[in-house]
Amino acid sequence: MLPIPQGPILELTIDFIIGLPPTKIRIGEVADAILVIVNRYIKFLGYFAVITMITVVELADLFLE
Repeated sequence: MLPIPQGPILELTIDFIIGLPPTKIRIGEVADAILVIVNRYIKFLGYFAVITMITVVELADLFLE
């Protein structure tokens, strides 16, 4: 028998798709990877074009947007 959850099930998945050919996304900005964020609790799915060498600060800002 499965246990009864005591609160909402929180599941957040973050993954990168890398190895893509460089693509211009804006003037002066090039992306070569896709950041995928999945939140199954609020049913959110986000795809973001990023560069492979993204910094932690840039990643946190993008995540909070």
